[in-house]
Amino acid sequence: MKRPVIFLNILTVILIMSMIACRDGRNHQKEIIPLKQSNCWVYKGNYNNKPVTLNIRVSEVKKRGSLTFATLKGFPTDILGGEDWEPSEWGLLVTADQHYYKFISPKTDSVRKSILDRNNILAGLFSDSELFLEELVDTGQTFGEASQMTREDLNYFWRVTDRHAFEASSIRGLKLLGPFDRFTVNYKTLADDMTIDVVPGIGIVRYRYSHHGTPGELDVKLVETNLK
Repeated sequence: MKRPVIFLNILTVILIMSMIACRDGRNHQKEIIPLKQSNCWVYKGNYNNKPVTLNIRVSEVKKRGSLTFATLKGFPTDILGGEDWEPSEWGLLVTADQHYYKFISPKTDSVRKSILDRNNILAGLFSDSELFLEELVDTGQTFGEASQMTREDLNYFWRVTDRHAFEASSIRGLKLLGPFDRFTVNYKTLADDMTIDVVPGIGIVRYRYSHHGTPGELDVKLVETNLK
C-alpha cells in the first residue's frame, strides 16, 4: 500500500515543478527587453556604407509597484550624429502588461525622479505618443499614438510586418535558450523610415533607418550580448 502513495507523491512533485518551469518560461519570454542592470548589447553594421559599432547598456533599474524604469546608454540613432557621435542616455518605462514607453533627455531624468519620489502619485507619467513596444503577437498588429492610428498612409504608428523563428546561435555570449520568435516592426514618417527586428527575451536584434531626403542609411545587427 505504501508504494502507490510514494508514487503519487513523486508524480505530484514532478507536475508542480513542470508547472513552475512552464510559468517561468512564459514570463521570461514575455519580457521583450530584459532590463537588468549591466545587461549589454553590442551591434555592428554600416552607416552610409561605413562600418559602425554601437553598445547599449542598462545603467540603472528602479521598480515601483507594477512599474519598472530603466536608464540606458546608447541607441542606434546616436550614430546619425556624425563621426563625433556620443552615446545618448534614455529611459524605458515598462508597465505590468508589457507596454514599453521610451523617453529621451530631459524627460528621462524627470520620470526617474517621479519614480523615486514616494509622494508622487505618478499621474501623467507617459503618453501614448511615447509608446515604443508592446507585447508582440503576430503580423498586422498595430500600436502607438491613438490619434494617428486611423491614418490611411500608415505613417506615425507602429506596425508588425513580419514574424519568423529566430536562430540565435550567431550571437556571441548569449546564454538564453530558445526557441525564439523574431518580429519585424516598422514606423514610418514623411521624412524617414525605421524598422526594428525584436526577439522577446533578447531585445532588439536588428535596427534599420532610412532618411527620405538627405542620405542617411543605417543598418546594425546584434552580434554579442551578456544575457543569461
